[in-house]
Amino acid sequence: MSDSTITAVSGRVAPSAPDAKDLPWWARRAGFGWITVITGLASLIAAGVLVAERVQLYLNADAVASCDWGGAFSCTSVMLSDQAQAFGFPNPFMGLVGFGILVVIGVSVLSGASMPRWYWVCFQLGVAAAFGFLIWLYSVALFEIRALCIYCMVCWLMITVLFFISLARNILTGVFAAPRWLQGWASGWAWITAFVLLLACAGSIIINFMGLLFPAS
Repeated sequence: MSDSTITAVSGRVAPSAPDAKDLPWWARRAGFGWITVITGLASLIAAGVLVAERVQLYLNADAVASCDWGGAFSCTSVMLSDQAQAFGFPNPFMGLVGFGILVVIGVSVLSGASMPRWYWVCFQLGVAAAFGFLIWLYSVALFEIRALCIYCMVCWLMITVLFFISLARNILTGVFAAPRWLQGWASGWAWITAFVLLLACAGSIIINFMGLLFPAS
């Protein structure tokens, strides 16, 4: 078995990457495992609540969702939109599966399980697909549905963090070959990139829903 295969998940690092002890805390086994568990679990809980709310709407069309807070926040408007069933069934059902898998992976990392490089490539592709899908949902919520769902926003936050941190870790641990400048970004700027993107999303929400979030007295 090659070093690059071992590296991806055993906590050991490829020869071209820093020693494990020199990795940022979040790229080490324990740090990354906990980040994966926390982001996956928070998203899983949010998806579970949305599934329960959607079932209530199936049973009673007049039901009011717990996150219908008025103003810009209306989970019901979001859940009844066409985009909320992108594949013919409610999106949160996909979340239950995908986020549940994240929790299992995080626990596996914490337990010391070793997986080959291809496993982490597939992991990154899956997280990237979820990240792209949530970007699309964010854009339609702002510009087409014109309503916000707080539980959806929890998923946006968690998966954005996980996407950048997992990408940076995969670069630093040799899963993805990368030039030195990209390794530098992964080591020192991944968190900042995630924070700036989330800050931009928050700013766009405030701008688009200014009148609803801060109604004139």
